[in-house]
Amino acid sequence: MSGPAPVPAPRLRVLVPRGMDQLARESGIGAAIRHQEKVIRSLGHEVVRSPLDDFDVVHLNTPFPDTPLLARWARLRRRPVLMWAHSTEDDFRDSFTGANAVAPLFRRWIAYLYRRGDAVVTPSGYARELISAPKYGLRAPIHVLSNGVDTSFFRPDPSARGRLRESLGLAPEAEVVVSVGMQLVRKGIVDWVELARSMPGTTFVWYGRTDPRMLTAAVRRALAGAPPNALFPGYVQAPELRDAYCGADAFCFLTTEETEGIVLLEALACGAPVLVRGIPLYRDQFPDGEVTHQVTGEGPVFVAATARKLRALLDGELADLRAAGRAAAEDVDLDRVAERLAAIYDAAGVTPRRRAGVGATARARRTGGAPDAPRAAAR
Repeated sequence: MSGPAPVPAPRLRVLVPRGMDQLARESGIGAAIRHQEKVIRSLGHEVVRSPLDDFDVVHLNTPFPDTPLLARWARLRRRPVLMWAHSTEDDFRDSFTGANAVAPLFRRWIAYLYRRGDAVVTPSGYARELISAPKYGLRAPIHVLSNGVDTSFFRPDPSARGRLRESLGLAPEAEVVVSVGMQLVRKGIVDWVELARSMPGTTFVWYGRTDPRMLTAAVRRALAGAPPNALFPGYVQAPELRDAYCGADAFCFLTTEETEGIVLLEALACGAPVLVRGIPLYRDQFPDGEVTHQVTGEGPVFVAATARKLRALLDGELADLRAAGRAAAEDVDLDRVAERLAAIYDAAGVTPRRRAGVGATARARRTGGAPDAPRAAAR
């Protein structure tokens, strides 16, 4: 005889507010929010957009002024707050005009936000180490949960090679290197432009954009003086981005600081040969010569070393790590992220609240009271 059927997990209503989050739509945080929504639905839960609707838990992701207000609103309604720590003082530096000068103030602001959470979720062990420093003053539990990647969508596709070159107006045999991200010094775009200049026979394509009003002087100079083999198509939708990863001869990501970097996960999932700057996060998580190829350093010496290693990668002189990269991406596939998110919900005491249905409302009218109040969130 078969045993009893498993009892399905109770369905939650998860508030993922849109509000000012729309300002981050084209950033890594925007991608992380979209991934969260997919994961929530894959667990059988419902995504709620408005804080005025009934909800059981709130995910807060952005460092915008509405975030502490939403946290306060959830507390008033006795709902647990999961605060995503995507940003640190370190990765705020070298971002926008004046960022370095205000970085300590930014750290105090995000620390204030993170302290509003009943639990803090950050995408890597490296990020957890940073925000565990005393200057952040966090007391709530800190969970590590990758932003993840949809490996059923981002997957190898040899036919993308021709589509990519056709979309860029290039010859079928053109050698193409891509990078993806906002146009920030921290993302390595200044070094990337110089790398393109040093390799005129290769086409370098940067996908992503930044509001021109927020560009630093160094980035404006780099873009204005970029060589003809450096192309900037701007922000593109996911299918075009997938073709870029799958059709390129290499993905070259020269970021100087990350808490994870979703674009790297996407490139690995698509089987792109990858060259990255050897920052601490990537040295530990995607080791040089095992999952990615890496170059360390900065300035002209770094650019020259990167050009040599990229040339060797393009010429097939370095180890083929594409299978290892795909395996690393599969380890943070959204299905696995969903399992880990469910465990975080359990640890944070997230449970469905009793809904104030017709019966509760009728009782309230008869007694002159309010519908049954929700139970307090576990702290």
